[in-house]
Amino acid sequence: MKLKRTIPTWSLPEHLAREQPIQHCLVSNLSDVAALVLAWLGVKGSAMPATKRSTYGYKRIEVMTAMLSAVALVVIAIFIIHEAYLRMIDPQPITHPRLFLTVAVIGLIGNIVSVWLLHSEKGKSLNMKAAFLHMAYDAVSSVGVIIGGIMILLTGWVIIDVILSCLIALAIVYSSYSVIKEALLVFLEAAPEGIDFDAVLETIEDINRVQDCHHLHIWSLSSKEVALSCHVCIDESDFQNGPEVIAAINRMLHEKYSIGHGTIQIEKVRCELNGLTCNNQEQSHK
Repeated sequence: MKLKRTIPTWSLPEHLAREQPIQHCLVSNLSDVAALVLAWLGVKGSAMPATKRSTYGYKRIEVMTAMLSAVALVVIAIFIIHEAYLRMIDPQPITHPRLFLTVAVIGLIGNIVSVWLLHSEKGKSLNMKAAFLHMAYDAVSSVGVIIGGIMILLTGWVIIDVILSCLIALAIVYSSYSVIKEALLVFLEAAPEGIDFDAVLETIEDINRVQDCHHLHIWSLSSKEVALSCHVCIDESDFQNGPEVIAAINRMLHEKYSIGHGTIQIEKVRCELNGLTCNNQEQSHK
């Protein structure tokens, strides 16, 4: 007895091999709604004020939701490839072409509106970038559905569906990788891309009265906010000017590197562990 596959998927190219395009359009729309809800939670959550327990606030919630959305896209891409393989070994005809194309066009219009609304927001945070990618690839999928469906109806080449599905899935994985990578670097408190550690160190040491900078740490509080801490040595005769030195360093960090959370400790002499990155194994300035 041959069982009919009924596993739903987010990918609109599934309509090319299904007799129930409306059902799968609803699944696609539900996926879009879930992505937008995640984006909204990320925006609201990251705006929550700091507390005595969470002294930096909840800025990384937007990074967490972005990562969830990107991982969901990867899972979706795997399902797209899996279903494309099943359709390749057991091709299914398009039994309701008018209904299929109507649903696909409606889905594309909704995707285009979503992409247009999110386009101006995608650069504001990793969270919004992930939501934009979700909507953008849904739109690309819709275009693939329409083009592939028309070509199949005209030529009967069902392999077109498989090829388009795999190309869309690979593009989704490629774009999702960059979001996942950036989110992981934030969670690992790595220095963000675009900020050169050595350049920051050199710029700090070029500040008037600064003799040495060590224990320098640069990390991301969120996808857009960067923090820094370091120890700075100045001459003992200049120690009374410490507040001015701190102010000058923080002003430079904000203007040149957009670092808004600088914690600067002034010292008269180097401490015993004067390694550049505060590594207990380091005993000398590198």
